[in-house]
Amino acid sequence: MSNARIKHAPMKVALLCLLLLAPTLQSSPPASALAKSLRRYPYLTDLVKRHVTVNWATTTSVRNGHVRYGRVSNHCRGRTATGHERLISVGRLTERQWRASLSRLAPGARYCYRVYGDGADLLGNRRSPRFFAQLSARSRKPYTFAVLGDWGAVSSSGTNPDQAAVLQQLARSDARFVVMTGDTAYPDGTQRNYGDLVQHGNDTSTVFGPTFWPRVGDSIPSFVPVGNHGLNEALLVNWPERSAVRSSKGRYRMERYCCVNGTSPHQYPSVWYAFGAGRARIYVLDAAWPNGNLGHGDMYQNDHDAHWRITSDEYRWLRHDLQTHPRRVSFAFFHFPLYSDNASESSDPWLNGPRRLEGLLGRYGVDIVFNGHAHIFERNARSASGMPASYVTGGGGGRLASVSGCGPLDRYAIGWSYHSMNGSSCGAAPTPTSPEEVYHFLLVRVDGATVTINPTDENGNTFDVLTYHL
Repeated sequence: MSNARIKHAPMKVALLCLLLLAPTLQSSPPASALAKSLRRYPYLTDLVKRHVTVNWATTTSVRNGHVRYGRVSNHCRGRTATGHERLISVGRLTERQWRASLSRLAPGARYCYRVYGDGADLLGNRRSPRFFAQLSARSRKPYTFAVLGDWGAVSSSGTNPDQAAVLQQLARSDARFVVMTGDTAYPDGTQRNYGDLVQHGNDTSTVFGPTFWPRVGDSIPSFVPVGNHGLNEALLVNWPERSAVRSSKGRYRMERYCCVNGTSPHQYPSVWYAFGAGRARIYVLDAAWPNGNLGHGDMYQNDHDAHWRITSDEYRWLRHDLQTHPRRVSFAFFHFPLYSDNASESSDPWLNGPRRLEGLLGRYGVDIVFNGHAHIFERNARSASGMPASYVTGGGGGRLASVSGCGPLDRYAIGWSYHSMNGSSCGAAPTPTSPEEVYHFLLVRVDGATVTINPTDENGNTFDVLTYHL
């Protein structure tokens, strides 16, 4: 969805100041990092099996990087992982983007780490970040993960207190990892949009700015699907998922797309893979197409014809993985929504229905689908016997939108209009009285075949909590 400028009330600006100044928030970036060589605070990706990747960025003066890590009970000691770097341009600066693979993790154990550049501890006097290793396929231990969609946006002054508040609530949660629903870093997903710890301003540092992902990503690993915004190489560079892609024989690379429905040939990222979390299997899928380069089709049709014909690579890969991987529960994440009550980012008729992607997921027992694109919250019932339930969760930080024309599958939906300054709702939902009630993320608790989904707004209030017995 196109992201207009974010508007904030004075009380939101005050909240942002409190978040910036609060000295007790362990997930905030250190002041020393802002002044010296660290440019992106460490963040985690690719939490798969016995592996996780640590990512960070520095000035070009740093020539060598590594990570020291170990169990929390062993004071983060015992192992070292070498950092690998590449030069990237972030706004007006050239920086080194680093990644280091931490391996041989004990399933479910708690670890901590420290990041070094040219022998210096880049975290200064900050506490070592902590995370949980992924649970094994045999584990019966309950766990929680988060879902976050359509975020990475700032006003012309470089602020977004609503987004900062959502991410602060996520940082305080017990989520072991987060899976997004696409459209991360507005408006174009460039490295300037992603930004860093030191640059700010219009469309700059919408993700890696000090009050955003640095509060979350050092301890909660992430998985990031593509959206219609940001279909470029920056997504692949910033969110490496090599273990997930390799272990599931998925795809994670730039490819030439030509020439769907008269579109011009162009390079776009192809992103699809799967991974296990305990006894669950999670599918991260590519269901997106850019706003431009439409030819004589539209975004939804072009996405379908590029990715979801029965002869397409992604369709065949997904069908094979569904056929060959037993699982207790399963979830799918992709950008374009199966069902949406937003007028401009509406239901995708090329994905929903028994003969489309929805039908494929339903036939092989995928339980719940999570989508973004529409900047609302919406829960939909199963569309037919055996079809997945679905959620639209696009309230992570982009400019909110209204719900309208409530559909027959809609059980609970909320949105907000900045034009009329009114909330909107469908199904059993009360009408929101402020945008603070609509900005949100989801907490998903998995306990065997019992799954509880807790939508949580930016003030920490839950709504539409529902438990599925699958």
